[in-house]
Amino acid sequence: MDPTATDPRRVLVAYHSADGQTAKIAERIADRLRQNRIAVELLEVAHAPEPHGFDAVVVGDSIHAGHHSRALTRWLAHHGEAIGRTPFALFQVSLASATDDAVHAAEAHHYLQQLLGATRVHPDIVGLFGGALAYTRYGWLKRRLMRSIAQRSGGPTDTGADHEFTDWGAVDHFSDDVARLIEVWHAADRSG
Repeated sequence: MDPTATDPRRVLVAYHSADGQTAKIAERIADRLRQNRIAVELLEVAHAPEPHGFDAVVVGDSIHAGHHSRALTRWLAHHGEAIGRTPFALFQVSLASATDDAVHAAEAHHYLQQLLGATRVHPDIVGLFGGALAYTRYGWLKRRLMRSIAQRSGGPTDTGADHEFTDWGAVDHFSDDVARLIEVWHAADRSG
């Protein structure tokens, strides 16, 4: 962060969270950016304003049933042009990113490419984070479905507990990269 700047940079962190893990990750990103003296407006995408007037935009979404949420997809498509004029970071939360192998990495990238193709946005930074199996927060049907999916992929099947797969060090690294991107982007604006 530029120590001569009088006003902190303003960043919009907008997210959609179905079961809470994406919200938890968005909060961690917002806290880390604040540690870098960046003012953050953290909002569920349904309440997110136009991205005009922000020095950067960070968005996050989780994968459910093989897709990103309609809410975040629509918001990105609607505001893509404005987002393209500022530093832009995107994070995706999925169980595919919870397993470190080529098959799951390809699956996570497939979800990302679907979103980018549907919205025509081009993030400067992308974070792919493992999510969670929140068995204790699911209803009966979803708990059975998620247990079946976990069983097929070798994941945890104990439905009496929640299982978190998020690499918080990777989330912090992503957040620090966003802070550096903002600094570099705006330093170039001042010199250009």
